[in-house]
Amino acid sequence: MTSIHQNLYPTPARTEILENYLGKKLQDVSTPTAVVDRAIVRRNCEQMLQACRALGCSFRPHVKTHKTVEVTRFQVGDASTNVHVVVSTLAEFDCLVDYLLECEAQGKSVNQALNAAIKVLYGIPAPPSTIRKLAQLGTRLRPGSVSVLVDHPDQLQHLGLFKEITGYRLLVYIKIDTGYHRAGITHDSSQFPHLVSALFPDGHDLPCTEFHGLYSHAGHSYGKSSPDGAMELLIQEIKTLQLASNCIGELFPGKVQQRIVLSVGATPTATSIQYMANHGNDHIEHALKPGQADMLGRCLRDIHATKDFLELHAGVYPFLDLQQLATEASPSASTPSAGLAISTHDVALTVLTEVASLYNERDEHEALISAGSLALGREPCKSYRGWGLVSDWNVNSHPTGRSSCWEVGRISQEHGILTQHSSGLNDIPELHVGQKLRVFPNHACIAGAHFGWYLVVDSDLAEEKRDEIVDVWIRCRGW
Repeated sequence: MTSIHQNLYPTPARTEILENYLGKKLQDVSTPTAVVDRAIVRRNCEQMLQACRALGCSFRPHVKTHKTVEVTRFQVGDASTNVHVVVSTLAEFDCLVDYLLECEAQGKSVNQALNAAIKVLYGIPAPPSTIRKLAQLGTRLRPGSVSVLVDHPDQLQHLGLFKEITGYRLLVYIKIDTGYHRAGITHDSSQFPHLVSALFPDGHDLPCTEFHGLYSHAGHSYGKSSPDGAMELLIQEIKTLQLASNCIGELFPGKVQQRIVLSVGATPTATSIQYMANHGNDHIEHALKPGQADMLGRCLRDIHATKDFLELHAGVYPFLDLQQLATEASPSASTPSAGLAISTHDVALTVLTEVASLYNERDEHEALISAGSLALGREPCKSYRGWGLVSDWNVNSHPTGRSSCWEVGRISQEHGILTQHSSGLNDIPELHVGQKLRVFPNHACIAGAHFGWYLVVDSDLAEEKRDEIVDVWIRCRGW
């Protein structure tokens, strides 16, 4: 079915894109373009799902980074019996509807633990103008499939339109601020009782909504630089949402009958559980502070002993990027038995560019490439001062962690300037005009947004096939 978003933000037909790219080598396509390694995406997604299964908690993937059906399939996993996702735009929701209906037809629609259908959470406090379109999308799914975040009582008056259009109630999560201060309400604020009271007039749900849970996002975990730092924030998130749940119980004792979902996470905090899931491995055990694994275990047991239900969410983990590598929050999926932290071997997204000019007469050699801020973004990374690292792909070098020792040191709209990254290394590889390069971006969510599709390669193939384009994944566009 052609959607309104597809009409407003058209892309070439998939058959045309495949005809143009399928089977070609990366060296033979124009630049800049986004390249995704399918094998790395698969590993990163499998490791996340395995960790959640090991700890007995649910997982809700966020699709905002990649905005594709194909990566969503990896995030949900073939073995999953439920499909709960987070979207940041209605375009993402629209893009996924046919896939969600396909999952429902395959029998993935019921999660016995929550007695719930396929669920899509619109992961921002919904602007009033979005409710009509949200409802139109909701008419294609079963009752109980759509949920939103609220953090202010005035938002509730706009939600009745959803039920008018769909005929069923909209599920509501209260967005809790656990320290990031982007959105959300603190559980101990004077406003919190007013919001809860507005959701439960006379001690019951509003006619148009059904309270479903509490949601937080630990975006400040990007500032951490170790797995134990991310784990500390995860435990703090869980405990804060437990306190908020207790406050609701005290305000309306016995009125909230269903299990409350406590949804916590961000990629650093959510992926830090991968260390605990592999707690028996000596290498990995040392990544956490003494007692942290036991503390998280107690949190999980406390939740299981109540009517609450723990859910983790994360978004950028299938691709990863240099910002995530700087957090060192999760173990590498490429070498899980070694207990090593994530590295560029785990970064699935690169931006393919090429050398446009050379400046060897400058104090230090520099080069001009065909990727600027409109291809790489302009997001900083705390571990270095540049805007992207050039990988060792197609570069004659002695690499350090798949780095060529060149970085995007300066950036403008359409071009970047490569400068030397590794001080103290005399053997900086020479470049030549026309040479294709792949750049690891600082922030995958922003870099990917500049492209209409990803060229897909697969590093699990035979070496001579690893640069061959095996698929093209089209991103949804718009809001």
